[in-house]
Amino acid sequence: MIDLSTIHTAIRLPSLQVAQVDMYSFVFYGSLFILILRLLCFCSLSFIYTSLKKKDDFMSFIYKFLKKKGYDDKIFQISIIIPAYNEEITISSCIESMLHLNYPCYEIIVIDDGSSDNTFSEASKFVDKGVKVIRQENTGKPGAINTGIRRASGEIVITVDADSKLHPDALTWISRRFSRNHRLGAVAGNVKIEKPRGMLKVLQSLEYTTAINLGRKSQSLLHCVMIVPGAIAALKTSVLHEVGYFPLDTFAEDFDITMKILQAGYHVEYESRAIAFTQAPESIEDLLKQRRRWYRGMTQVLAKYQGMYMNPKYGVAGLLGVPYMWLELGSSLINMVFLFTLLTAAAYSPDMNSLTSGMLIYWALSIVVSTYAVLIDPAPSIREIIISPLYLFYNVFLDGIGIMAFIEETLNIAMRWEKPKREEL
Repeated sequence: MIDLSTIHTAIRLPSLQVAQVDMYSFVFYGSLFILILRLLCFCSLSFIYTSLKKKDDFMSFIYKFLKKKGYDDKIFQISIIIPAYNEEITISSCIESMLHLNYPCYEIIVIDDGSSDNTFSEASKFVDKGVKVIRQENTGKPGAINTGIRRASGEIVITVDADSKLHPDALTWISRRFSRNHRLGAVAGNVKIEKPRGMLKVLQSLEYTTAINLGRKSQSLLHCVMIVPGAIAALKTSVLHEVGYFPLDTFAEDFDITMKILQAGYHVEYESRAIAFTQAPESIEDLLKQRRRWYRGMTQVLAKYQGMYMNPKYGVAGLLGVPYMWLELGSSLINMVFLFTLLTAAAYSPDMNSLTSGMLIYWALSIVVSTYAVLIDPAPSIREIIISPLYLFYNVFLDGIGIMAFIEETLNIAMRWEKPKREEL
């Protein structure tokens, strides 16, 4: 006698497998579509940004050649603030680089935030060259910056990390940005890794050029750059007084102050020619500490300003800027789903050609985008182009850190501020 239940089960199992394959394919191609769309949006907007910048430079040259008014840039008084905590190794080189900038009117203010080493004595060696050195009890980086703002006399404040150097023309490009847009509240500079040697540092350098700076070019076109980096953040002093200085309650004070400025209705832009050279973590352990703080800080700030999300009251920042940051934070999960689906589908699908082709297309596109980002950067690096095929795998590691940090923040696990080890600049 034929067992009908056995036949029914035999027929149902293949159909279940087909359904599973279809589900995995749907998730895979859905994730692939989102990731590719994100890359294409970055490229198209950054291309427009670069084209407009070249056009502006050309028009500026023509106006000056013909001696016509319209492109005369105002020279602002600028205050450079350097918060420092136990930075005796790098502080002298940092200050020395600030003393050789090609700009007519600026001051340098160093805030020793309760250092236990020789930071104060090293910084004090430059007092006779006009550098202001202030010593205070430890309040954290935002508190040190706020002390500097209160002592600043400039119309524009620029924060610089104590392990960073500025390109000699950085202040000129920043001042020019502010003179062209009276609604501008802040300008994000172009952060580059100082002397990127070794695979880990070159990969971080490529990340700065591609994932960070290419994104800022896109955002700048819409006047809503979401993060002005601590290594070179230029902020209008009057706007800082209006919004209430740097917040003290998150791990991402640079993101936090940018959100406050955007919330107040001001523009925030990016200037690729205002370059800061900064140190980067040399070990996996230091990179892990830094990125955990970044990701947790982003989560804290986005939760703090959730009222801006999709709120037309805040213009482009509310409708596009904040949703983009949520997508940026969630891209770690999307990337992981993308790879997990590919691996899981391999166990069910008899034909992996289409899924593998999709993966290879995304990998090739990421290499093309990385190469494009390097080529349009003011300081292109051949090392970054050479190592770009490994960038996707480096991103997988960062995605893991991002997911871990999000879980830690959700569970409210305590974390203290930790910075990477320093070396002489």
